[in-house]
Amino acid sequence: MPKRSKIDNLKAEEKAWLDQQLINRKFSDYEELETLLGERGLKIGKSSIHRYGKRLQRQMEAIQASTEAAQIIAEATPDEADARSGAVISMFQTGIFDAMLAMQEAEELEAIDQMRIYSKAARGIADLTRASLSQKKWADEIKRRLESAKQQAVEKAQQVAKHNGMSDEDWGMIRAQILGIEVDA
Repeated sequence: MPKRSKIDNLKAEEKAWLDQQLINRKFSDYEELETLLGERGLKIGKSSIHRYGKRLQRQMEAIQASTEAAQIIAEATPDEADARSGAVISMFQTGIFDAMLAMQEAEELEAIDQMRIYSKAARGIADLTRASLSQKKWADEIKRRLESAKQQAVEKAQQVAKHNGMSDEDWGMIRAQILGIEVDA
C-alpha cells in the first residue's frame, strides 16, 4: 500500500491553512509555501505541495463547473417538474462514474482500498438512483396534473363557447390552439 501523503496526515487546521494559502496564491509559489510550512514546524517538500495543490485545484474546478452548470440549468429551464433536480442528479452520476474510471487507472491504489471506495460509491449511487426515481415520479405527476388541467380548461371553454353560440368550426380552431394542435385556417 502506498505511503500516505504528509499533507493528508496534517491536522484539520493546518490543512485548512494550507488550502487557503494555495487558493490565495492561485496554486503557485510552492517554494514559498514549503518555507512557510517549515516555519510552522512542518517538513513538506514543494513537490508534495504541488501534487496536493493540483488535486485541490481540480476539485475546486469541478465544483465550480458543476455550480455554473446548475445555474445555467436553473436560468434556462422552467422547473415545474423539478427538471433541475434531475439534471443535478445526472451530473452527480456522471461525476461518480468519472471518478470510478480514474480510480481504476490509479496505480497507487491497492485492491482493498478500491473495494472500500467502490462500496461507498455504490451507496452513493443507490441514493442517487432513489432520488432520480422520486424526481421522475414527481415529473410524471406534474405532467398528469397539467394534462388534466388542460383538459378541464378545454371542457369549460367549450361550455362557454356553446353557451354563447360559437360555431363548431370556430370552436374547433380555439380548441386546437389550446391543445397545441396545428390546423389549416
